[in-house]
Amino acid sequence: MINSIQKIFMNDKMSKKIMSLLNEGEDMARFVGGCVRDSLVGLTSSDIDIATKHRPDKIIEILSSNSIRFVPTGIEHGTISVFTDKFNFEITTLRLDTKTDGRHAKVRFTDDWELDSDRRDFTINSIYLSSEGKIFDPHKGISDLTEKKIIFIGDSRQRINEDYLRILRFFRFNAYYSGDHGGKENFLSSEALEACEELKFNLIKLSPDRVQNEFFKILLAPRSKAVIDAMLRIGILDIIFNSRTDCLVFYRMVDIDLENTLTPNPVLRFVSLVFMHNIPPDQMHMFNFSNKQKEKIRFLTNKNHIISLNASEKELRKLLYLHGRENCRDIIRFCWSKDLNISNDIKWKTLFAIIHAWERPVFPLGGSDVMACDVEEGPILGEILKDLENSWILSDFNKDRVLLLDDLKQLVKDKTNLI
Repeated sequence: MINSIQKIFMNDKMSKKIMSLLNEGEDMARFVGGCVRDSLVGLTSSDIDIATKHRPDKIIEILSSNSIRFVPTGIEHGTISVFTDKFNFEITTLRLDTKTDGRHAKVRFTDDWELDSDRRDFTINSIYLSSEGKIFDPHKGISDLTEKKIIFIGDSRQRINEDYLRILRFFRFNAYYSGDHGGKENFLSSEALEACEELKFNLIKLSPDRVQNEFFKILLAPRSKAVIDAMLRIGILDIIFNSRTDCLVFYRMVDIDLENTLTPNPVLRFVSLVFMHNIPPDQMHMFNFSNKQKEKIRFLTNKNHIISLNASEKELRKLLYLHGRENCRDIIRFCWSKDLNISNDIKWKTLFAIIHAWERPVFPLGGSDVMACDVEEGPILGEILKDLENSWILSDFNKDRVLLLDDLKQLVKDKTNLI
């Protein structure tokens, strides 16, 4: 449903200041892209794109002379950025692409709004908005947004050949903005889909950072199931993962998240697509995981971390103590998704509730207690503490400090006799 423009970003103090400075004299700057698109459908955006006739050096001069801090994030393409607590502004000179190779583009600056719009990817991203609220919509993007259609500007193949990432962007925008069109499965533009299938092998030419950024957004999207299914059918996933992909666990995870109002997790959903193939994160060449993400993937795919549907509360408490609440919640969500029998959902919900309610206890002893028994700092002290902690865990955390101190004395005696 198309709404009137949401003016939150327009009324921001910095937003007003930038637009006022850029527009001194005449219509020199307009909002464009995601902030306009999202505003029309009632969504908010923290990324604000501004298109301007000013050349980059003039933008820098205007910002500098008015004490606005900026970063030349894409100066070769005419982009200057301003960052505030609320919004990230990207101010870009109107331009057209003179040469492209699917990854990079050489540009020529212009002062023609329509030429600038022609080189953009989708009609819904080529809607311009003046600071007074006047719309300029040369490619009827509002109409497509109203009808929930994702349409390339001009020829789909030409747009994709300019930037191969547009294949993934096509699926991402469908996952967020398209509708089911009366329940029909073919909600994707057939002409665009054919172009994506024809040019899909070019995805391997893209940087892992760009692929991962777009793909993770798809995984989190409201219509991720339908879009991932379409990507599977035309072989996009085969290229991204360099192997055949089974999506049943992913579909199940999406349903579980929706039915239980769980916040979608991109790493969890990613693992649900690839866990059967036992591919280490370092061998997934089309992704550039952070060390934290690699650690999470390895943790989730470690067969020693599987939680059984019939796990006892004692087993759950042990896992909670060893790995923490967040990791255990993720493991349950993952194992739950692998169980395709929906009649077991109540049991999984019960395990999830146990994880949520339990508070991790603190081990009652420390190194000073061991040293009080005439044990010096070193490997022996660490071994004794670890043995005591394991004993405490096996007791389901029921051994109190008094009992553990008795165990400590016996352990020290046993260790001493062995030396």
